[in-house]
Amino acid sequence: MQINVVYDPSVASAPSGFKTAVAYVVNLFDTAFTNNVTLSIHVGWGEVGGSAIASGFLGESEEAKAPAYDYATIRNALIADGTSSAQLAAFATLPASDPTGGGTFDIGRAEAKALGLIAANDPANDGWVGFDATANWSYDPTATPGSNQYYLVGSIEHEISEVLGRDSLLGVNGEHYANGWGVPDLFRFSAPGVRELVPGPIHSTGYFSIDNGATSLASWNNHVAKGDLGDWDSGFGSGGGPGPFGDDAFNNDSNSGVINGFTQTDFIQMQTLGWNPSAPDNFVFNGEIYFVAAGHTASDLVVQPGGTLDVAGNATAVALDGGNAGIYSGGAIHGIIVDAGSTFTVDSGGSADGVTIAGGLVDIMSGAVTGGTPIVFHGTGGTLEIDGHTPPANIISGFAIGDTIDFYGVNISSNAAITLLPGNLLELTEHNKTFDFQLDPNDNFAGQTFGVGGDGFGGTAIFLLPSVLSVTTSGTGISDGNGDLNAGHAVTFTLNMSDAVTVDTAHGTPTLLLNDGGVATFTGGSGSDALTFSYTVAAGDNTADLAVSGFLLHGASLTDSYGHHASLIGAVTNPGGVLQIDTTAPETSGVTTTPTTGVETAGASIALTFAFNEAVTVTGGTPTLALNNGATATYDAAATAALHDATKLAFDYLVSGIDNPTATLAVTSLNANGAAIADLAGNAADLSHVNASFNGLSVNDAPAFSADGLTRPELHFGTAGNIVLDATASSFAAAYGFEYLYLGLPASTPYPPVPDTGSGFHLV
Repeated sequence: MQINVVYDPSVASAPSGFKTAVAYVVNLFDTAFTNNVTLSIHVGWGEVGGSAIASGFLGESEEAKAPAYDYATIRNALIADGTSSAQLAAFATLPASDPTGGGTFDIGRAEAKALGLIAANDPANDGWVGFDATANWSYDPTATPGSNQYYLVGSIEHEISEVLGRDSLLGVNGEHYANGWGVPDLFRFSAPGVRELVPGPIHSTGYFSIDNGATSLASWNNHVAKGDLGDWDSGFGSGGGPGPFGDDAFNNDSNSGVINGFTQTDFIQMQTLGWNPSAPDNFVFNGEIYFVAAGHTASDLVVQPGGTLDVAGNATAVALDGGNAGIYSGGAIHGIIVDAGSTFTVDSGGSADGVTIAGGLVDIMSGAVTGGTPIVFHGTGGTLEIDGHTPPANIISGFAIGDTIDFYGVNISSNAAITLLPGNLLELTEHNKTFDFQLDPNDNFAGQTFGVGGDGFGGTAIFLLPSVLSVTTSGTGISDGNGDLNAGHAVTFTLNMSDAVTVDTAHGTPTLLLNDGGVATFTGGSGSDALTFSYTVAAGDNTADLAVSGFLLHGASLTDSYGHHASLIGAVTNPGGVLQIDTTAPETSGVTTTPTTGVETAGASIALTFAFNEAVTVTGGTPTLALNNGATATYDAAATAALHDATKLAFDYLVSGIDNPTATLAVTSLNANGAAIADLAGNAADLSHVNASFNGLSVNDAPAFSADGLTRPELHFGTAGNIVLDATASSFAAAYGFEYLYLGLPASTPYPPVPDTGSGFHLV
C-alpha cells in the first residue's frame, strides 16, 4: 500500500513534530499491509477538509464517497481478497444471505480500492483527516506522554484508519448514503452466533469477533452519542479498550499521559476490512502493540524492531527479534529469546521462565518470578538487569565476554569485589554484604577475570574483562616455544586474549618485563584478540627459561568494544616450551684422559675428553689439541656422540715413537682448524684458556724409579716402544745389570732393539 499525504495550507502553522508523527503512521500502514493500491489523503491542522475541528475532539476524519454496494458485493469481495488466517476465519462466518436485510454499504473509496471495487491507482482524493491545533500533544511515537499530554501518533492512527474503512454505521448513520452500513458491522456480536446489528446503551455487550462470536477480541462502542460506533468502548476515558491498561488507538475516548497504541486487535480489525497483512499473524511489526490480555493465550510470536508485546495473560515461544516485551502482574511468558536491540521487562508479579538473552536486555523487576529454569546467555552483548535486592536463584548459563549482569538493585560501593568460587559461584562483596550468582558449573572461565563497576545509574555492573588466556613465543630459532637464543635474536610474544581489544598508544606504549632483564614492547594486533610484543636479545641477557615477570602500561589503554579495560594478569607467565636466553660464551671446565696414568709408548691410544660448562656443538671443521710433546690430538665426532653428553668433546691421540718424550703429558692449546665450537645459542666458545697437565701420564718417557735402595734413571722409548739405550740408560745397565732397567716398567716392555755401541754395552 502507498499512502500519499497532501498537507493542507493549515499545516504550515503546525509544529515540526506534527509531520514527523504523520510520516510515522503512514509508514506503519504502508509497511503493515500489502494491497497494491495508492491512496491520497488530505491532512489538516486545526481543520479537516476546510472545516474547523469540532470542540472537544482531538481529531476528525471523512471518507471520500464511493459507489453504494450491496451485501453480496461486499461479501464476495472480502472472500476473494482474504489471505491471512484472521481474514479466512472472519470471512468464513459471513452468511450467504444479507444480515442487513438489503442495506446499503457506505464504505468509502479507500476500502473500495482495497477490495478491488475501484481502480487501485485512481488519483482522486480518498479522504480527509485533521487534528486539534490547541491540544497539548506529545509527538514522540515511543515516549509516554506527560500527564496532561495526548499521544498524537495514536490519534493519527485512529483517524487515518477510519478513512481506510474503519466505520461502523449499523443502518442508523451514513457518510454519504442514508441508513448506511459499514464492513465492521458484519463482525459485531452479542453472543456466539448472534450478530448485534443495532446500537445499544452505554457499555452494552456488542463485541468484535472473527470466530462467529465465540471469542471476544474487544468491546465496541455501542452508543451513537458516545463516539463512533466503529471505535472500542474505552469506558469514557477510564480504560476498557483491548490495549494494555485499556489504552488503544481505536478507543472512542483517549486518556492523557498514556500511549494509545496500535494493537494486535486493531491490526486484526483492519484485516477484516480487506487490508492484507505483510507479515504472518504471529509477527508483531514496527509500531504495533500485541497485547495478551488476562485469561488469553498466545504462542510462537516474533516481535520485530519497533514492535511491542505486552502480556497480562500467557505467552509461549516468544522471539524478540529487535522488538520489546513486558509482562504485567499476573502475566507469564514461557520461553523467550531476547535478541540484540530488544528489551524484555518482567514487572513485579509477572513470571518468566526459559529466558535466553541473545544480545538484548532482560530487566527483572523486584517481585518478579523467574521460575526454576536457567537464565541463558547466548552470544555476547546481552544484559541481565536485576532490580531487586537479591540475585535470582536461577543458574546463569553461557555468561561470556561482552555480557553484563546489572545488579541495579544494589548500589556500587568503593570496595566492591567479585570472586569466582569453586563450582562457579560468583560472589559479589560490597557494603559489607555478599551476594551470590550461581553461574553454570559446566561453563569454563579458566584464565578469565571478572570485573565489577558502576552501571552509570548507581547500580553494580558485573562483567568479564578481556583477559590473557595464553602467551606464546615465536621467531627465528624458536619451535613450539622451544629454543636457545643468543644476542641479536628477536622474540615475538603473542598475548592471546579472550576478546578483541583496542590498544590506544596515544599516551604511551605498553611493555612486558622479562625475567632475563629484557623488555618486550607492543608492536601490533590492536583491534584483534592477539597482541604482539617484540624483544631483541641483548648482550648480558641470560635465563634458563624466558618468562614474563610483569607488565607496564606506560599510559596506554587496552579496551574491548564494550569499554572494559583488559586484564593483563595472565600475561605474567612462563610461555609454553623452554626458551633459553644465553649470551655468555661457553668456557672449558677441564680435560680428562684415558688412561689417566702410566707410560704410553708407540702405538698406544690416549683419549682426551674436553669438557665445557654447557652444551656445545662443532661444525665446519676438525679441531685439534696441541700437546706439549709436539704431537696433536684430533677431534673424534663419533666418540663425542657416544659420550651422550653435549658438554664434552672427544679427541684421540695415537702415540708415535718419534713423539718427544714427556714425563707429564699436557694440552697447550686448541686449534679450531676452521671449525665453529659454540653453545646451542650460537655463542662461540672461549678457547683462550685451553691448557691442562696430566700428572702420572707419560709419553715415551719413564720417570726415575727407586726400589730396594736403587734408583733407576729416567728412560726414553723408541719407535717400537722399547727402551732407548742412551748414555744414561747404558751406564746404569753397565753398573747394575740390564734387568734393573725394567724396574717400575710394565712386564711387557720390549727389550732394546740394538745395543748402544757408544757405551760399550752389548746386549747378549
